[in-house]
Formats: sequence, structure tokens, C-alpha cells
Amino acid sequence: MRDFEETLQCETVAADSLLTQLADIRDLPTLPAVFMRIMRMMQSKDTSVREISQVVETDQSIAMKILRLINSSFYGLSRSVYSVQQAIVLLGANTLKNILITASVFQALNRRSQEAGLNREAFWKHTMECGMIARCLDDKINSGREEEGFICGIIHDIGKVVLDQYFHDKLLSVLNKCRKEGILFYQAERELLSVTHAEIGSKLADLWYLPDNLVEVIAQHHDFRPESEYARQTALIQISDMLVYQHAALREKSILIPDVDPLCWHTLDLDPRQLEGWNDDIRSEIEKGDELLRLMLE
Repeated sequence: MRDFEETLQCETVAADSLLTQLADIRDLPTLPAVFMRIMRMMQSKDTSVREISQVVETDQSIAMKILRLINSSFYGLSRSVYSVQQAIVLLGANTLKNILITASVFQALNRRSQEAGLNREAFWKHTMECGMIARCLDDKINSGREEEGFICGIIHDIGKVVLDQYFHDKLLSVLNKCRKEGILFYQAERELLSVTHAEIGSKLADLWYLPDNLVEVIAQHHDFRPESEYARQTALIQISDMLVYQHAALREKSILIPDVDPLCWHTLDLDPRQLEGWNDDIRSEIEKGDELLRLMLE
């Protein structure tokens, strides 16, 4: 019993240490300044569309990404949009906020590692496809929160990027263990680090002052908690994550497919057999995701 308690204590210290180191990193990626300004402005009812668009346009990189997204097949608008102000009028401030989060996260985390480690192209492909599938499933179950599902899918794995950039040796150890033992990434993390990319990612999201639902979904996407206020969104991401791996496994047999907590299906009042009838739509969303990714990485 004593050995077990000592081991548990050591694991807790190791996990806390890693998260503490994260908070102390001085060159940790930050979201663009324009993002924080817009978030503050949108809290005021007196802020006009013109004022918001003027602030967005001070960051040309973000503004261009927003316009690329809005003019893509993702939104399916009947006419082209040429200004951020026009985009806000057509899609609304809440949609702009979600697009801004997506563009800002891509800009903050798209620095490529110079060493072997996390395959960034494959990483963004996975998260984009997860977001697209989450959006599709959200539409199927009529929750009316398709865009939030998309954002959650995009950012759910950001902790992996942090591991790659700031704890590279630990990331390599995790990847090596996955290859040798044929286990999932988060399982290897728990055994080696006593902390997972989910916890690391939620810590970063919290430091970025992202909305609570995003922080919680990142934290819980491998540790489903049905009592959580954001259980439906988390369940959606866990199922979408599984479906991305499932479709990838059709091309590459060595890919492991994570299990879905049975409570996820119950939380969404969804029968797994329903997915069979949605396969064509899911494949279509994956293709759209690949096109959207190309636009985001330009």
C-alpha cells in the first residue's frame, strides 16, 4: 500500500511539474493581439460592426484567413465576400468570433518543428477533419451549434503541439512507446508523463482566455464526464475523433482507432448504427476539410 501511495504521489508531482513548467514558459505561443481586442469589444453591446471590422483589418494575415474561410465551400455563400465588415453583416458576430478563434490558433501554432517529431501536416489534417465531422454530426442531431463543434474539433489536440515545441524529448518518448507497444498516444502519455495532451492543451487554452466550453472540451476529450456542463460537446468530439481515425484506417491498416465511451452515445441520444447511413456525408465533410486546410495553411 505504501509503495502504491508513493508511486501515486510521484506521478502527481510529475504531472503538476509539467503543467507548472508550461505556465512558466516565456515564449509560449500567444494568440494575436487583435483576437484579445475583439473578444473584449464583443462583450459590449455598444460595439458596432464597423468598429470590429476595423480592428480585424489591422492584422492583415488574420483578415485574409477570415475572408478565405468565408468564401470557401464551408459556408457555401451564394456570392463572394470582399470585406470583413460585409462578412460580419452576412454571418453575424458570433460566427466571426468562431472564425477568428480558428484563424488565430492556426497562426499561433503553425510554426514547424525543425526536428523529427509531430507531423504538423498530418496533425492539422486530423484536427480539421475532426472539426468538419463534428459540424456534420451536430447538424444531424439538430443541436444548432454546428460551428462550436467545428471549433472544438480544430483545437482539441493543441496540447500535442505544445509537447512538440517545448517538451520535445518527452514527445519522442511517447511516440516511441506508441510504436513499440501498439498503444494510443494518450495512453502512452499517461504511463510516461502522468499528464496528457488534453490537460496540457486545456491549460494553454485557459492561458489564452478561450471560452470555458473550449477549455473543458479540450480537457475532457479523452476523459468523458457526463455530469459536465459541456458533456454534449465533449461527446461530439470523442465520436468525431474516432470517426477520423476510422476513415484513416481504411487507407492505413496500422492506425489504431480509439474507443468511444458508451456514455457519449447516451448523452447525444445517438445510436452508433445511425452513423452507417451518414457515411457519404462524413466522407464529403472530410474532403471539404482537406480543402479548408489548404486555405488555412496558405
